[in-house]
Amino acid sequence: MEKYLNGINENDLQFIKNCMILSNALRFETNGALVEMLSTMSKYGLPDDYIKEEENVIKNMTIEDHKAITDKYIVPDKMFYVIVGDAASQLKPLEKIGFGKPILVKQ
Repeated sequence: MEKYLNGINENDLQFIKNCMILSNALRFETNGALVEMLSTMSKYGLPDDYIKEEENVIKNMTIEDHKAITDKYIVPDKMFYVIVGDAASQLKPLEKIGFGKPILVKQ
């Protein structure tokens, strides 16, 4: 995350933009996904064209916009990492990677 804060180049930004926009086709591929989208639109009072507006924001994003967003929302020393797995085999190795002592959360 710290490296990400240093900024990205134009090729990386274009790759991210393409991935986000192209993934929209998959977001609404099933009837269930379409129902979920309509439910979200209704719940939050979103306009009929909110997906297109979202895509326009992504298409028009600049390196400077990206940097402003990462500076605002990515604060590595205040982040929590959630790791799901077998505690018996994974907890000890996690202690060695340098993110502090893992906290085991049981359901």
